[in-house]
Amino acid sequence: MRSILKQASWLFFAQTLTRIIGFLYTIFLANSLGVLNFGLYSVAIAYFSIISAICDFGFNRFLIREISSKKQQSWQIIWNILILRLTIVSVLFAIFSLGIYLFDPDRLRVSVLSLVSIALLPQAVAITFDGVFVALAKLQYSAAAAFVLSLATFFSGVFFIAKGFGIFGAILGLILGQVIYMLILLYFVKKQEKFKSAPISVPFLKEVLSGSIPYGILAVLGFLYFKIDTVILSYLRGNFETGIYALGYKFLEALVFIPNALSFALFPVLAKLHKDSPGKIKPLFLKSIKTMFILGLFAVAGYILVLPYVINTFLPKYTPAISVIKILSLTIPFMFVHVPASVVLTSSDKYLKQVILFSVIPLTFNILFNIIFIPLFGLVAASWISVGSDILSAAVIIFCVNKFVFKADE
Repeated sequence: MRSILKQASWLFFAQTLTRIIGFLYTIFLANSLGVLNFGLYSVAIAYFSIISAICDFGFNRFLIREISSKKQQSWQIIWNILILRLTIVSVLFAIFSLGIYLFDPDRLRVSVLSLVSIALLPQAVAITFDGVFVALAKLQYSAAAAFVLSLATFFSGVFFIAKGFGIFGAILGLILGQVIYMLILLYFVKKQEKFKSAPISVPFLKEVLSGSIPYGILAVLGFLYFKIDTVILSYLRGNFETGIYALGYKFLEALVFIPNALSFALFPVLAKLHKDSPGKIKPLFLKSIKTMFILGLFAVAGYILVLPYVINTFLPKYTPAISVIKILSLTIPFMFVHVPASVVLTSSDKYLKQVILFSVIPLTFNILFNIIFIPLFGLVAASWISVGSDILSAAVIIFCVNKFVFKADE
């Protein structure tokens, strides 16, 4: 556990800095763009995240698992996954752009969503090489790259908005940030070792696809789960309520780096334990969720005490978001527990089908209840449904761990 926490500390430290930068950037965007455009920007980021998950389709999980156990084949894995990922990004970019142009009547939203899709291309390259450092347990490079990404996005966005580009300036900042993120990771890889060519193998691509599909489905389900409420709220209640809700939820998302830092370090370790020492998984799992739940309780206190003051002081136009924050704070401990619990299951192919089936339950709950209650109660409904969904999701994932991992090992 000590070595895992040491690796996680790199990401934790870097992501603490990036979240501080992101916190300041959110305040800047919310003030500069206004509630309506901030709502539209939040919808664009939600779309970007969902399409990004589809484009990734679990390839990094496959890459991390394979490189951590087959280091001698790393360049073949990297190049094949990169080509596959870029091909999927290009195809989805064309389909996505055409689809929103034909079916979304809001021309401004169409322009913003089309522009944000461009950031998928540099991101596809960047996250491929980031996965290499995760697989090799060199998270200091991932941490440094994430910090550079945050700084680049912040300064680029501030520059373009200051030049009068408005919401398009924020999107241009996102694109430039992803380009710089890609370049810094390529530099780190070159610094570690020389680039090596490797053949593109159709049989290997088929292996990548078959090995990645379960992870891809889970990733898409996960991003739909976290982002679909913003999209539904935008279409059913408009950009104003979306802007208010998105601000509260943006601050909630800022806390996810805490369990995510642990999960990045846990994944390669658990992948090996599933093969070599399955009996050691349960103690590690129990320590992880206990640690995360306690940290979650501390985070709730900080979330409730600090954020209302921040909003009243720096974002007076967004005071309705305080009620959103108080509701969403209830979900933090369950959100923290869910992440390490899910890694126990996803670090092995053995349980992926069961996890996919059970993941549909909270997602279905989330979508149906949002569609039913958002037209009636707006952002308040979206807030309470997020809490209920996260409690249900944590319960489901812990049930799956007990049923499929621990009982199977008894």
